[in-house]
Amino acid sequence: MKKKTIVVEIIEIFIHYIAGKTPLKISFWGIYIFGWNIVTAYVFMLLLSRLGLERSTIELLTYPITTILGIGVWNSASIFKGKKIWAVLAKIIVGIQIFAVLVNLVALIFGIDLANL
Repeated sequence: MKKKTIVVEIIEIFIHYIAGKTPLKISFWGIYIFGWNIVTAYVFMLLLSRLGLERSTIELLTYPITTILGIGVWNSASIFKGKKIWAVLAKIIVGIQIFAVLVNLVALIFGIDLANL
C-alpha cells in the first residue's frame, strides 16, 4: 500500500471540513471562531501589518479564508443532528460575517473607508 503524502492528507482533511463532515462544535467553535477569528486571523493580520502591508490588502487576503471556513461551518450545520437551535445560530453568525465580508469587499472596490465613517 502506497503511503499518502502530507499534502494529500491536508487536502483530504480540507475536503472533509468543507463537506461539513467535521462535527459542528469543532467546525464552528474550534476552527471558525477560536482557530480562525480569534487566534490565526489576528496573528496573520499582525504579521502582515508588520511586514508593511496595508489594511485593505490584509483584508483581501483574509476574506477568502473566512468565506471558505464559513462554508464548512454552514455545511456542518446543515447535517447537524443535535438541537436545531445550534445549527441555526451557527448559520446566523456565519451569514452575518460573510455579509460583512461582502460589504467590506464592495467598500474596498469603491474606495470607501468604512473605518472612518
